[in-house]
Amino acid sequence: MTEFRITHEIHEAHPDIREKLTATTIEAINESSARSAEDAARVLRHKLAEIGVHMSDPACLAAIERIRSGKQLRFEIEEAD
Repeated sequence: MTEFRITHEIHEAHPDIREKLTATTIEAINESSARSAEDAARVLRHKLAEIGVHMSDPACLAAIERIRSGKQLRFEIEEAD
């Protein structure tokens, strides 16, 4: 299972970040349902930036592909390096 990691520092500053990420991802998917996965990933990246989250293009594409294939996203919290 692909996991998207959130550092403890971000989670402590924004305890609702997991919910925001999920809601934003679903919103991006709904807005871009008729677009290619790459276009949908760009929409997702832009929407995440609006809430102060920066995610790489490959990670956005992986998130889009997981959701479109019927899989769930799982955001894990970990210590920062």
